[in-house]
Amino acid sequence: MSPPVEPLVIGVGSNLDPARHVPAALDLLHEYACIADHSSYYRSPAIGLPAGAPAFVNLAVLVHWSSSLTDLKRALEQIETTQGRRRREGAWVSRTLDLDILTAGPTCAEIGASRVPHQDLERCAHTAVPVAELIGDHFHPALGITYAQLARTLDDSHLRRIDSLSEGTVP
Repeated sequence: MSPPVEPLVIGVGSNLDPARHVPAALDLLHEYACIADHSSYYRSPAIGLPAGAPAFVNLAVLVHWSSSLTDLKRALEQIETTQGRRRREGAWVSRTLDLDILTAGPTCAEIGASRVPHQDLERCAHTAVPVAELIGDHFHPALGITYAQLARTLDDSHLRRIDSLSEGTVP
């Protein structure tokens, strides 16, 4: 068993029936890890997808995990599969669920095709803003700035905080 890494943040995103898939993902995630907190829900356009693709709902989830990050990645993929995620390598597609390890304390690592801290933190407000909401005063181990500072460098004009998942279903 690996020592716990804190703060450990997972990104949750969905643009296909998020009102159903996001709560289901949180329930399933709770079976694997202890959920300590989560950010607000954010709605953003489906950047990179064809015109007319439904908007995404994103949030960040702070968890306590005591096994390896590789084991966590496998658990997240299992949850995605359970919720009907279809993997198409290299394709930008709508998805029922997208779960990513976004931060793992001071850890910098490669896990499969992803980096930790996740590469989208440096380029996507829909990833960085929810993380900053949860752990904004913590430092990105590679960049040496806080997650709040990082989020402020990104254009978040397309991002909208929503009060309920049903708001995320409006295109």
